[in-house]
Amino acid sequence: MAIDNVLLLLLVPLAGAASDRAAARGRGRLAIVLTGFVLAAAGMALFASAASFGIAGLVGAMIVLYGGINLQRSPFQALLADLVPSRHRSLATGSVTFQMCVAAIVFLMLGQTLGMRPAFLVASATVLAIAAVFALGLRQPAVSTAHAAEATFGSMLDAAWTAIRGAVPGMRAVFIASLLLQLTFQSFTTWYALHGTERFGVPPEGVTGGFIAWAMGGVIGALPAGIIGARIGRRNAMLLGFGLMAACLLLLHGVTTAGQATPLLALASAAWTLPTVNAYPLFVEPIPPARRGVLTALFLLCMALGGAIGDPLNGALFDLAGGYRPLFLIMAGYTALALVAVLFIPRGAGEADTGATSAPAIST
Repeated sequence: MAIDNVLLLLLVPLAGAASDRAAARGRGRLAIVLTGFVLAAAGMALFASAASFGIAGLVGAMIVLYGGINLQRSPFQALLADLVPSRHRSLATGSVTFQMCVAAIVFLMLGQTLGMRPAFLVASATVLAIAAVFALGLRQPAVSTAHAAEATFGSMLDAAWTAIRGAVPGMRAVFIASLLLQLTFQSFTTWYALHGTERFGVPPEGVTGGFIAWAMGGVIGALPAGIIGARIGRRNAMLLGFGLMAACLLLLHGVTTAGQATPLLALASAAWTLPTVNAYPLFVEPIPPARRGVLTALFLLCMALGGAIGDPLNGALFDLAGGYRPLFLIMAGYTALALVAVLFIPRGAGEADTGATSAPAIST
């Protein structure tokens, strides 16, 4: 298992539960988020010169970098839900997705123009600047300390188990849809280069346009996805996105050149942003603030599971098919299953301003 996966499994649930405890005791989640930012920035800075220290330096830089990234993941998402009013959460999540896609493109461009060492240093400085803005500009909502005794790791696990059993309408369906969404994304990022070189007869650099198209589709689609979710509802936006994705992926199965695939990949990515942006706001809507950290961790772990099972599952399917040709059919199958899962979310569940107070209580 890769270092980043090990750290994800260890830190995401622990940090989520710890952020709930901190919030219940009146300290808030921001300190954990800032610690993660600083560690991630240090890891990026270490990467700039890690090669000179050999494999030990690279492993050490990876541990610091991925430790910081995974430490802040669930507290950051929970903090977003704490700070942003329900009706604006889809747009806020879209903004985060937009910035992530832009940052990925800018980092790659910096690496090409300046070299990877300066690119890592610029990225490190940028993360530290964001941490400073958060520290100076964010004001966390006041939380009563009356529930501090309830925010223990045991009670968090009990709350997660109650949610998995179906006490909150639609939550299991959201888990399944999110897992399949990540499985679809992982299938593309891991296998498209092999698929493209085999199918289109081009060298590896000939398929990079497909990855750029996917990134650009994410940039173009992220903010509109949040607006659409606010206008037509989160569940409907996810259904629309999965439907458009499935159609694009089926069309991609029939193209004959890498150039023909490029615009369809951008459109598929733009459609991908609809469930990506709206799944978490729909999921977190019925969750009381005191439980958001650990249940957000559960949501993130569910998505990570989709990525973890994707490679061996797809590898077995490609072995059965004798090649990588059915990649987009497989992705369309995952997307169709995700659409079916969303249909099991009751209408109105998880929509804006339905709120935790109107949902069934999560027992502890």
